[in-house]
Parts: sequence; C-alpha cells; structure tokens
Amino acid sequence: MIHRDEGQDRAIVLVHGFAGHASWRPLVSQLIAHPALKSWDIHSFEYVSKWMPRWLRYRLAWSPGLAKIADAFSTYCRSTLNRYRHLSLFAHSAGGLVVQRALLDSEWLRDRTSHVALFGTPTGGVDAARRLAFLNPRLQDVATGSAFLRALQEDLAEKWKVPPFALRIVAAVDDVTVTQDSVFYDFPRSVRRTVPGDHVTMIQPARPDEAVVGLIVNLLSSPRLFLSYVREDETRVKEVFAALVRHEFTPWIDQRRLVPGDVWDSSIMTALKDSDRFLVFLSAAAIAELSRDGFFRHEVDIALSIQEERGARSPFIVPVRVEAVELPGLLARYQWYDLFSGDPEGLAKSLETSTSKPT
Repeated sequence: MIHRDEGQDRAIVLVHGFAGHASWRPLVSQLIAHPALKSWDIHSFEYVSKWMPRWLRYRLAWSPGLAKIADAFSTYCRSTLNRYRHLSLFAHSAGGLVVQRALLDSEWLRDRTSHVALFGTPTGGVDAARRLAFLNPRLQDVATGSAFLRALQEDLAEKWKVPPFALRIVAAVDDVTVTQDSVFYDFPRSVRRTVPGDHVTMIQPARPDEAVVGLIVNLLSSPRLFLSYVREDETRVKEVFAALVRHEFTPWIDQRRLVPGDVWDSSIMTALKDSDRFLVFLSAAAIAELSRDGFFRHEVDIALSIQEERGARSPFIVPVRVEAVELPGLLARYQWYDLFSGDPEGLAKSLETSTSKPT
C-alpha cells in the first residue's frame, strides 16, 4: 500500500503483525504530517493476517509461515521499491520477525536498508503461543523454542553482531502479550527503547508529541557517521559504535571488512557520500595500512575528495587516534579526538557539539 509517493530517493516501509495493516493508521497520519519527514515516501507491506482453519471449506486459505512471508517481503522490496536508495523498515510484533528473517537472507535488502525499528517483536518467543500453535503456522513460528525462532536466533548471533544500519528495539510499558525480555532478547542495551502503551497502542499515537513519533523522527533525522577502521581496531570501534547509538547518532560500518579477501563495492561509496561525518580510526596498524593500496586507504581517499567538494566550512573528516601515533600529513590538518586518553562517551559528546543532532 502506498501512503505517500512523491518521487523521493528514500522510503519508510511499514510491516504489520497479526493485528493487520490497519494498526498502523494512527502512526501513518502522524508521519505524513510531520515536517521533518517530508523527504521520505511511505509504503506498507501487506499480507493476509486474519486466519481461518482450512477445514472451513468456504475459506480455502491456509496461513503461510513467517519464513514464506519474509520471502514475499524481500521480493516486494526488490521489485516494487528498488528505485529507492534508502529503506527504513518499521515492523510491529510478528512483522518484526519477518523483517529480521528477510534482512538475514537478502544481501540486497541489507545494502538498501538504513534504519530498522522493531516494535513489540517477540524475538525471544511467546510462551502462550505454544498452546494454540497446532491451529496456525504463524503461532507455531512465534512460540518459544520453535524451529523458526531457533534458526533466527542462531543467525542473529552469527551474522548480526553489529548491524550495518541504525537499529532500535522497542518495547511497550504495558505489553502483556509480548514480554520485554522477549522483545529485547540479546540485543545490546544501546539500541533498546521503551514507549508507553500496550502491545497495539504503542504504535498508535494520537498526537505528534508522543514518544513513538519522537523516536522515529530522531532515528531518521540523526546525523549519519561513517566509521572507517582496520580489523586490528575492531574491538574499540564496536565500543564507539555502541556509544554513538546511545547518543542517537546513526553510525555505519561495513561488517564485511571483517572477512579477508572482500572487495570494495558501491554500497560503501553510497554510505560515504550520504554521511555527515567520516570518522577514521588511527593506530599503528591503520597508519601502516594507509601506505598500501587497499580497502582502508580507498575509503580515506574518497573521504578526502568529499571533504574537498564540501569545503572547509563543512567539516566532514574526524581523525580518531586509537593509539598515540603521529597523524599522517593528509589527515593532520583536521581536528582529531584521542580515544586512548578519552573514551567512547567523550567522543560521542564531542560530536554532539559539532553536529546538528536533534534533541
């Protein structure tokens, strides 16, 4: 369903749960009216959410499992929304399981996705669903310990340690359908948020000043930070990543750099050009890598070109010293931050003063 299509290069995509697509209507109205989101088109992915057992022959529909719906969602994005450079995926309840499965399975979708927010999603499962699981494949899938959830949880642990997009995991204060433990699961504390309401009303704001609207606006309008580093500094960079998320920034790193032999591709160029700041992490290993024609050096060279295009009045490059190393000449003229004598929180606070981050 199309809620707004004005030819933008970015789109919000809503994915409902068992409550159906109508559950999004109050939020859609608030998003369309919000001035900070005028540059976003808005779509929603729909699937049959009302179910009747197949033995009722007048209703010859058998509810597909969540894995099949995830496949359908991936196809929908790639065929219908392929003109968008950026997709922000907002999902409610079981719709969040659909989105997670689709992102894990589709490299194309991961590359196009810039933001993900999962509202009341039972990643840890729902104990009560076990009692009714024999009636409906979808209830089987959300039941604690189901084959679908076990596979999803294993893949999350293996492939999604640091997602390549801004992530928020949102629970409702009064949700008695899906517990906070299930919603938050093993996701890092830095991405967890809580909003008023129950399982359904959490996504049904009546006013533009309600928490769920502010959460989405802050997520979509937060400054984008590209984190460039070498594998030897991965641990420190992950600490910085978590601190930046806590301060409502949208950091971007390329997880695939962790796999030897990877090649530089267009998705990295897109992320670089769309970023508000380029944080380059410098250690002895990183300085050595700058002398080689490789992944890291290529990112720095592109960042220098972008800085030249934007001009001195638009700061872009921020060197971050992981160790007490001498800055190379091409980066020495930029204001740097010393992580070895400071900490990730200090870096995040420093960036708050130099970017137009929303409050």
